[in-house]
Amino acid sequence: MIGLNVSGQSTDEARQESLIGNLVSRYRKGAPGSHQAGHQGRLTGVYRNAIELGGGSLVSAGGVFTTIGLVGGALLTYFFGSWMAELLAMGRSFSFLFDIVAIWSVFLVGAYFELFSPSEAPIYFDRLNHRVYFVEQGKKRSPCWADWSLIDIEHHATMGGSPTSLRRIHHLVFLVRNSADDPTIMASYVISNVEFPGALWEYIRRYMDDDAPPLLAGEAPPLKGGKFDMVEALKQRKKNYWKDWREAPLTQLWQHLCIPLFIPFFFVNRLVVWTARTVHWPQEIKDALGAPVTEEDLKTDPTHRLRPEGDAAAKKDVV
Repeated sequence: MIGLNVSGQSTDEARQESLIGNLVSRYRKGAPGSHQAGHQGRLTGVYRNAIELGGGSLVSAGGVFTTIGLVGGALLTYFFGSWMAELLAMGRSFSFLFDIVAIWSVFLVGAYFELFSPSEAPIYFDRLNHRVYFVEQGKKRSPCWADWSLIDIEHHATMGGSPTSLRRIHHLVFLVRNSADDPTIMASYVISNVEFPGALWEYIRRYMDDDAPPLLAGEAPPLKGGKFDMVEALKQRKKNYWKDWREAPLTQLWQHLCIPLFIPFFFVNRLVVWTARTVHWPQEIKDALGAPVTEEDLKTDPTHRLRPEGDAAAKKDVV
């Protein structure tokens, strides 16, 4: 991820001394990361031997940044391009040229990350085999795995938002060391935009190290499949068109005014979906995960290893 330092040596000394401005803290597996624990809606799958975080389609509604750069760059170039050429001939308007280059850069960066990207990038925590499976973040973007003992976890924070409403965005960063004797970082994985990173880490730590149930009391296993698709959503909008006008006329009016912006986004989104690369997980990893947990499995779980029992357990130390 842009702005996060995930290279070098994964030791306390190296990370603290290398001027990593985004590093907030490093978590230790032997100590609680927070008094609270919870997956915060990041749990997308529960299996016999593992949990899945951050699963689901990355491209079904993708293309936002590419569209912003494309529309912004096209409008600036079309309306002010001739003026800029004249001003540049007189040695002026270099700042305006910079603005055009900057907005087209948003398009290029968006296209680089959104086109030909993985269709999904879940992370699997396999506590039976003490492994973590994830999609490599480099150019290959292929499935890989790492031993749980070789993974260090950090809390990073970056600034985001607009110039008038800046906010800190928190990330949970997983660093994979080369070996037990070599702390060189060989791979990394990031769960971004986490509201309570300490609580999310504590949920993962308890599951992997303390054999904690993956589900909360009363919680059902996440449903797999049924991914959002832009075309199907438009078909549903057409079906409920007049009903939506009657129930929310102002919302409908606003959405119709945004149609000129939606049209280029729709075509960019289709391009993102069509160029997305399907992630093929090796059969070895699929076998290691085990079968997805169902409601029937929960009914035949007398020790409550999959889900604790009682409302009190559901509210205890959970966010």
